[in-house]
Amino acid sequence: MQALLRIVVISLGLLVPFAAAQEAGNDFLLLKDGRVIVGKKLTRAEGGLKLTFKNGEVFVPQELIEDCLIAGELLAPASEEEKAQIAKGNVRFEGKWMSVKQRDALIAKRNKERTDAFKALEARKEWRNRAKQTTKHFAFEYTLPDKVFDNYRDLMETYFETFIKDWKISLPRDLGPLLVCLHIDYDAMIQIGGAGQGVLGYFKFIEPMELNFYHDRLDPEFTQEVMFHETNHYLQKLIDLDFSMPHFPGESLAEFYGASKWDPVKKKLSTGLILEGRLCEVQSDIDSGNWRKLSELVSTDGDYDHYTWGWSLVHFLMSTPAYSKKFREFVNALPAGKDVKREGSQVGSEYLKTVEGKEVWRVFQKYLGLEKPEQVEALQGEWYAYIKSNLKLVSARGFEEAARNASGMYPPRPIKAKRLFQTAIEMGSKNPQTYYRYGKLLLEDGGEVDKGIEMLRKAIELDPLNGSYYGELGRALGRKGQKDEAKRLRQLGAEIDPDDPWITILGLEDD
Repeated sequence: MQALLRIVVISLGLLVPFAAAQEAGNDFLLLKDGRVIVGKKLTRAEGGLKLTFKNGEVFVPQELIEDCLIAGELLAPASEEEKAQIAKGNVRFEGKWMSVKQRDALIAKRNKERTDAFKALEARKEWRNRAKQTTKHFAFEYTLPDKVFDNYRDLMETYFETFIKDWKISLPRDLGPLLVCLHIDYDAMIQIGGAGQGVLGYFKFIEPMELNFYHDRLDPEFTQEVMFHETNHYLQKLIDLDFSMPHFPGESLAEFYGASKWDPVKKKLSTGLILEGRLCEVQSDIDSGNWRKLSELVSTDGDYDHYTWGWSLVHFLMSTPAYSKKFREFVNALPAGKDVKREGSQVGSEYLKTVEGKEVWRVFQKYLGLEKPEQVEALQGEWYAYIKSNLKLVSARGFEEAARNASGMYPPRPIKAKRLFQTAIEMGSKNPQTYYRYGKLLLEDGGEVDKGIEMLRKAIELDPLNGSYYGELGRALGRKGQKDEAKRLRQLGAEIDPDDPWITILGLEDD
């Protein structure tokens, strides 16, 4: 009797060779986020699978699994039809019954093509082997899988057209496509793009202009927010190539468009949504009794609150018909208005104009019709009321992002970050990074080791194949005197993520 065996298509269309898998005794696991685990023994367990590593077993829940192949596994026939087909020597492949010979011929043909493609993709991880593709407005260079890249490509082209139309921008003559470098992860962007630690993406605004950002596998929605923000700086630049938009409204407007959503199926972009992380920071200030004055916000150069309160102000102005047109006129007047006082400075090989904060406030008052103090107070009151009535947090994500911002900014705000992480968890967060980051914060001051360990264990439960989580948990248990378990976990983390040097070093540490 011929047994049924499960065949899996792993990421990017590579079909696991049936015969080779059987002969080599290799098991294959495909996760829903695209990760592929090869050559580790798989066994079925209630609610999922167990992977066997040298330093222990790892349970992977079914909701994380796309498919798997367990070499030599015999699956019992599920129906009388299956029994009859198996008795004839047939097997089910891709929903159809066929002979073993037919199946193996199909696999052999596809495997040659897809194995070559997979090898090319593996090589692409090195920047020197990056893929390139030029569209109407962008010249992309990327190390991402094609399926992931295609989504960003379509999104950015739609974003470009939407903004240009919305702001009625006449494109400069002879404007070539912008170089966009898409990196496979954060470390690659830092190493190849030359950005400093903590930079999530950046737009180089002098010639030759360039945009860099990376794909966050655990939080692709965050990647999109960064992309929307940084690309908006380029789109603002197109208003006048010789002008550098002031911090307000530049950063605030970029955050406004950062709250866009992309539907990859309908190829539709929705703008002007709620940026929950920034709203959470605003509401945290409000809870502390810190309302930001309109005049100070607009007139202050380089203010962090331009990302938070400034975002809420732009959201209010862009979403209110009585002010939307006036605000757009104000933005366009900064580089082009005849009565606007501009400052010039040499940036690299370019001489760029800009407007300082006090002048920004004067121009803002002019175009928004704020000639008298009572008119300023009235608009400020409307803005405050809009924040209270129209901007609402609807998920844990806002608290997660606000906590990440608080812990990652300089100087960091760990007390605020811990409070926000705790709120996100109380709201039902299922993001393993939230538990991981919260756990690390709890462990940093040494005062909440037990709770930090609890958070790290939860992170592992949600994403059991992230080596960093095991490495950090091992360090924490080492503080508790559990030296053997600590070392095992650190070494297990190194097994799971052998290409991560930090985890490998942890695995070699002695307590």
